[in-house]
Amino acid sequence: MSITITGTIQKAAWLEKSMPPVEQVGPHVWSVPIGFTGNPVRYTLSYLLTNDEDECVVIDPGWDSAEGRDQMAAGLDAAGLSFDSIIGVVSTHLHPDHLGMVSHLAECTGAWIGMHPVEARTLERFAVESAGDDGTALDRWGVPDAARESLSASPRMLASMSRLARPTRLLEDGDLLALPGRNVRVIATPGHTAGHICLVDLDDRLIMTGDHVLPRITPNVGLGTRQDNSNALRAYYSSLEAMIPWDDFEVCPAHEYRFHGLAQRSRDLHAHHEERAQEIIDVLAGASELTVWQIAERLTWSRGWEGLDGGNLISALSETASHIEYLASDDRLTWSGRAVALSRA
Repeated sequence: MSITITGTIQKAAWLEKSMPPVEQVGPHVWSVPIGFTGNPVRYTLSYLLTNDEDECVVIDPGWDSAEGRDQMAAGLDAAGLSFDSIIGVVSTHLHPDHLGMVSHLAECTGAWIGMHPVEARTLERFAVESAGDDGTALDRWGVPDAARESLSASPRMLASMSRLARPTRLLEDGDLLALPGRNVRVIATPGHTAGHICLVDLDDRLIMTGDHVLPRITPNVGLGTRQDNSNALRAYYSSLEAMIPWDDFEVCPAHEYRFHGLAQRSRDLHAHHEERAQEIIDVLAGASELTVWQIAERLTWSRGWEGLDGGNLISALSETASHIEYLASDDRLTWSGRAVALSRA
């Protein structure tokens, strides 16, 4: 195994399909699991970063639900804190299992809200775009008519996304969190989303990686219609390289369990995506041209192509598209309209 699991209780809970406990993972850091009902990842690991004044910044407070709010309250209590202790809330990226409870916490505490400016811009687009805009990607991917309705963003979903919290404090690469007495640095890590960030706790020697690097799951790298970076996979590779200097820090991901071995895990993720890119080339070697949909249905998926639907199918298509764009940027493929083909020397 390329990593050393340090969150052994978390790993046991993962295998048992149960919720892990609240844990103190560093002198000033607590891990608080927040349930994500109905999703295979099951929960988000939120982190409470504290100082000697009993002030707290919450990282990725998770999906907003009555159960989740109770879990957050229990986590604060276990850490000897309360909602009054919260002075800031940070979201590593805009997905609702990370950003969902931010509005609630900010409203009940007056805390500042921090995220990368690219995520802030993406959220603003949700307020003005219609569901029809997602059809542009579906057209380019060559999605069959029979599948389009289940994959198109509904007005209700877009409205829900538009209501997610907006930042009151923008966090750029290299910034230090506004938590007095503590040294926690922001690292921009685009790829999973265009404005994803990680947080390095220089005092406790921990790195909160959000969804950028996970111990077992390969995070989706998608070419979303709302991405600021058009080559998401190339950006992700650069972001993985940015992890290497922190190899001796314990990794605190947003899902699954803590571990050591960040450099090797980053290299493994890079290798996985290169293998996927080669698989796409191999698929195209037997065809004059295909659409993104036709390529994706020929690739290897852990649940099988037929087992993908809804959000999982969108993720598969967007990840396929991100690999195609990466290969096209290296002149190994051409992608014109819907047609994807091998480049001819």
